[in-house]
Amino acid sequence: MLSNDAGHFHPEEKSGRILVVDDEADIRQSLLRLFRRIYDVKGAENGSAALALLAEEEFDLIISDMRMPGMSGAELLTHCYDRYPAMGRVLLTGYADLESTISAINQGHIHRYVAKPWDNDELKQVVAEVIDIAQLKQANDRLNGRIIEQNHQLERLNQELQQRVDQQSEQVGESEKRLQQANRSLHQEFNSMVHILTGLIEARLAEPPGSSEKLARLAKAFAEFSGLSGPQIQDVYYAALLKNFGKVSLSDAVISRSLSQLSATEKREFAHFSIHGQTALMLLEPLQNAANIIRSHTELYNGRGFPDRLTGEAIPIEARILRIVSDYSELQREHNFLGEKLSEANARVYLLKMASQRYDRELVDTFMQVLDDFEELVAPNSERIAINEAKPGMVLADNLYSPGGAVLLSAGAQLSAHHIEKLFSIQREFSQHRIVLHVVNPDAHQQLADPD
Repeated sequence: MLSNDAGHFHPEEKSGRILVVDDEADIRQSLLRLFRRIYDVKGAENGSAALALLAEEEFDLIISDMRMPGMSGAELLTHCYDRYPAMGRVLLTGYADLESTISAINQGHIHRYVAKPWDNDELKQVVAEVIDIAQLKQANDRLNGRIIEQNHQLERLNQELQQRVDQQSEQVGESEKRLQQANRSLHQEFNSMVHILTGLIEARLAEPPGSSEKLARLAKAFAEFSGLSGPQIQDVYYAALLKNFGKVSLSDAVISRSLSQLSATEKREFAHFSIHGQTALMLLEPLQNAANIIRSHTELYNGRGFPDRLTGEAIPIEARILRIVSDYSELQREHNFLGEKLSEANARVYLLKMASQRYDRELVDTFMQVLDDFEELVAPNSERIAINEAKPGMVLADNLYSPGGAVLLSAGAQLSAHHIEKLFSIQREFSQHRIVLHVVNPDAHQQLADPD
């Protein structure tokens, strides 16, 4: 039997949906009152009633008491993990239930548990964090779905092209041209979605918008200087953009402090972020190599890194490159692994000092050369123009960001008349901001198009 404790709500006005499960009506009512102003919240008096309600409606989070007659909270949340893995799960438990709680965390993959009696402010904070993470994962799932669908579209285009080649060989040239355009469009769409995901990561970690792109460009230049092949360079670029994806699900307490300030438990939690990033991104075929780089970029040359304790050249060169670039950037920020922000010059000194210990000595020497030339490598043969100077056919040399920091178009995109019309509209909307395009120099672009 379902409870009507929640009353009447307007879901469109709320920031998330919560299901509260407790066999004690007073406690259930207390939780409903605590959250009903912020969330669309409903109650159920036991596990069976909760499962019946979940079969009819979707929720972002379930909060369940541990001890209930019939089905315990641990059993209920294990069922929820099996049936609704994207939904957040929070367990309310007494200190006497600690052993059962540990078992429930392992079996039901519970995100957080809160001891009774709870502090209202602390419980609100826990719920807000779990819902934010759940909604971010849902957004990522939607992005993954779009990428998979686009891959299917490309497969259909390839099949269609092959059929036409078999039937009308004289049209091969035109068909190839269409396929190249489709591949270009797909690559641009994929690149844009990667940057959308990068923006979500930056927002979660409170990093400046566009900072990941700058680091990725530096890593790409480093990979080129190190003699890597084209596909390897592209993998390093994507790995640099998404290297912190596994940190998204970490608690604020872990994210906001330097490694030296974390407890032993928090350090163990932190040490799994590269594995979490690899596991999530391996599902996307174009990012499988980048995902493997992300797993190994936290290894150290002397074997004291994580997660696999690799040593020396057993660490893939792409991961050794990303480690150097990541540390160089992180050393110049607050809350780095040293616990002290360094200047750019001192960051260089640290890399040289720790060569052959944390880093590959030869790669560190190469990186020093890259840093000297990086400003010229970021966007060679390019120029900045106002939107009213944009023309169809121009190619972006850098990502185009909105005044709010969102990626509007990614580097390499070729402007169309439709793009320019949209950019004019955005410029009118944000008239107080001057939006500038960073485009490949027309002469250089023509040379690339006509190499003869």
